[in-house]
Amino acid sequence: MTAFFKRLIFIHLIFSCFPAISQNVNGHWFGIGTVEYHGTNNHYLTELVLRQSGKKISGELNYYFKDTFFVTPVQGNYDVMNRTLTLKEFELVHFMAANAKDGITVNMTGKFLLRISRTESDLKGSFVSDEAHQYTTPPINFILKKSNDTLPFVLTQDTIETAKIFQTNAIKKESSRRKDIVREINVNASTINLEFYDNGEIDDDSVSVFQNDKLILPKSMLSYDALKLSIQLDKNLEYTDITMFANNIGLIPPNTAVLILYDGKKRYEIQMSSDFEKSATIRLKKNKIKN
Repeated sequence: MTAFFKRLIFIHLIFSCFPAISQNVNGHWFGIGTVEYHGTNNHYLTELVLRQSGKKISGELNYYFKDTFFVTPVQGNYDVMNRTLTLKEFELVHFMAANAKDGITVNMTGKFLLRISRTESDLKGSFVSDEAHQYTTPPINFILKKSNDTLPFVLTQDTIETAKIFQTNAIKKESSRRKDIVREINVNASTINLEFYDNGEIDDDSVSVFQNDKLILPKSMLSYDALKLSIQLDKNLEYTDITMFANNIGLIPPNTAVLILYDGKKRYEIQMSSDFEKSATIRLKKNKIKN
């Protein structure tokens, strides 16, 4: 075989790999959403977690707005031929909201183009509102870059172990501890805002937070400044458990916190206490809308 043909086959093999890569948008995509509106400085620090099964997409949109962290489930479709990702309607805090806690939400959809180069992959696209709100809710533009630790062909064993070690250990420990249901609350809103504070002397207490046994806040230290989360309730579930997992018990056992929960304009204050045997848990039940 001549050198020319060897080179030709090599080039063919290289480029034949790209369609296989383009068929998959699994992984973690990070970036900043910029609002197409003159004079605003509001941005959305975003992580889009995608799981692909054929053409169907499911996952979570995790984002910071103001000083609050939001977790929103998303669904959509991926067109392999055109390399376009479409996200179905989901709720997003409006960019003009004065604060995240009381801010209104708007329904958005998303459309992105997968771009692949030798060194990286990204999703370029926008969130857009429906036609009825297009003049009050401008597009939010993104370039979301794929995290390297989601690309199997570049991972070393050390990288894999480092990336997984905390989450795996936390989930194993969380499942082995008894859930202590400290309160059950019937709520009206689909979006619930949570604030965790240390309720006494700052003594290096650190916690993780789980929603129905899924990690939504990794190890974080409690202080007089709130750990803020915003969660979406699944209307198809009978209840939602929010569990505070003690990573340690600080200098003054046990690990204690005050949880402030906002259900729309309603405010609840709940004492939480966790240790190495049990995890304080609140159980949220969605009120049914009467016809």
